[in-house]
Amino acid sequence: MKTFRRVLGLSLLAAIGYAIARLYRQYQEDSTFDLAPVTSLNGNGATPGTKRTISKELLEILACPADKQPVELQGDDFLICRACGRRYPIEDGIPIMLIEEGDKHKDESLIAQ
Repeated sequence: MKTFRRVLGLSLLAAIGYAIARLYRQYQEDSTFDLAPVTSLNGNGATPGTKRTISKELLEILACPADKQPVELQGDDFLICRACGRRYPIEDGIPIMLIEEGDKHKDESLIAQ
């Protein structure tokens, strides 16, 4: 009976150690994603305090949700559609591609003739 308790205690201690190791490993993986560096259009790491920008790869596949035409980057704050004149805001490097947002910032002078 004494041997059984000893084996059970050691097994319990091993299980707790394994659980702690798994939790620590998961914490490290989650922290890696939280602290990912911000990159700029040229691919270099940005310094703290700079705005996030959209990568060239993402810009190539984005399209206006209203008319499915390609969009262009205007400064660092907007994506514009030359076909309909909608401007979609960019917040923290994330384009807000909702038609309602584009309608709020619509500019008829942007429409290409």
